[in-house]
Amino acid sequence: MKVGIDISAIIYGTGVSNYTQELIDHLGSMVDLKTFKFSRYPLSIMEFLWNRLHILDVETFTGSIDVYHSSDWVQAPSKAKKITTIHDLTPFLYPAETDPKIVEVHTAKMKWAVKECDAFICVSQSTASDLRRLFNVHPNKIYVIYEAIPSKFVLKPQITKYTNYVMAIGSRQPRKNIERLKKACELIGQKLIIVGEGSDLGYVTDQGLVNLLAGASAFVYPSIYEGFGLPILEAFYHKVPVVCSNTSSLPEVAGDAAVYFDPYNVDQMAKAITEAIKNKEKLIALGTKQLAKFSWDKCATETLEVYKSLI
Repeated sequence: MKVGIDISAIIYGTGVSNYTQELIDHLGSMVDLKTFKFSRYPLSIMEFLWNRLHILDVETFTGSIDVYHSSDWVQAPSKAKKITTIHDLTPFLYPAETDPKIVEVHTAKMKWAVKECDAFICVSQSTASDLRRLFNVHPNKIYVIYEAIPSKFVLKPQITKYTNYVMAIGSRQPRKNIERLKKACELIGQKLIIVGEGSDLGYVTDQGLVNLLAGASAFVYPSIYEGFGLPILEAFYHKVPVVCSNTSSLPEVAGDAAVYFDPYNVDQMAKAITEAIKNKEKLIALGTKQLAKFSWDKCATETLEVYKSLI
């Protein structure tokens, strides 16, 4: 079996990039894997050719393949069996919070994916449900395969200057719910450190993120919507209690190893943070157990089974 995977998403350094890199690393020993990245052509050109005009089969670049696994953002024509991974459907659920160009690109991609793909991998049951509801994809075409903690976050933490704080990863997007989290921390007099766009610290290195996460009294994930929620697994790995919203994919990822709250209820959020800090040791033990359910070997093996089922 020959599989072609578009790895163009790797260059962005995002969660999708991590997924793509980890998947090909773990699939590499399992199949005759042809990865193809069009470094000779601007990505915008390929998006135009494949999403807009929908011309030029991938086989032009790869030769004959049995399965074509498309990227997160572009859907090329192919004679092979076609599969794509859906990480989240934010551009369709929260278009006002998404760059119009991103909405445009994903809309064009999904037009062809829904029409031509033989299978869809979704990273959570929540995302699978969104896909069925928004695009009427038949359940028989959908496979839920969970991600795992990216290797780049499996680092030894270093001591920082910060003490006695809870940590969050956020941005200016309202769905990230950072403003309510700030109010909840004020209610209980809890120091809050936020990493990400628009925060006091802004973006940090992978090592810096690990350092801050490992030193936190708790990790809080107040998002209203997430397609998966990888930071939860990162918190589990670094033995930090997790407090998170009871919405979208987050309960799937955290299982019984988190204290949950209604993301719209500031008082409930504040109480959940206090409870998590109080029950730190119990939550850390549960988090370690929950983390064991997610691995890249399992992700790659299950993905390979989907490939095989198509040919």
